[in-house]
Amino acid sequence: MRSTKGSEEKPGAALTQSRRRLFEARDLALGGLFGALALVLPIAFHVLGPGMGKLFLPMYYPILALGLLASWEVTLMVGMLVPVLSSILTGMPPPPMAVMMVLELGAIGAVASLVRSWGGGIWPAAIAALVAARIIGIAAILTILPMIEIHGGIYEYVAVGFVASLPGEIILLTVVPATVYAIEKTSMIGSRYAK
Repeated sequence: MRSTKGSEEKPGAALTQSRRRLFEARDLALGGLFGALALVLPIAFHVLGPGMGKLFLPMYYPILALGLLASWEVTLMVGMLVPVLSSILTGMPPPPMAVMMVLELGAIGAVASLVRSWGGGIWPAAIAALVAARIIGIAAILTILPMIEIHGGIYEYVAVGFVASLPGEIILLTVVPATVYAIEKTSMIGSRYAK
């Protein structure tokens, strides 16, 4: 009787293990793909004119999408690595801003993934991720700017930054989640967070 029960559990355990490995491999592949996209998109937006990056936040789209699709570990690593690589390769963002973006992009991806893994849907995860990223970004600005001897106008800088990036934030909360929803519906292996 025990051996029969054990043999019934083994295929299920093997299937779960196989599914986990499949998603781990997919997460790494998505990390590479969305990380490359996060490097290229800002260049395309800057070609359209100065200030387009601050207005539309193009580096944030692939990282949020990755967070909604992949594990928090992969997303955190990619989100923190991309601004550093971009700063080294293209000079954008400049070093003080790159530090803030490392923290914001790491947070936006990791929080989106964690909320999804805790049972949250795509849109609640996107909202929570954007709020968390902005809180961390504000904390970074309030910490970093005084360290580099900028004391005046910090709060105005934060307020202007939020207003200026409103078009990008709208896209982050509408287009990106809708795209992720479509990706999950058409994917052969489905959602990593399917119950």
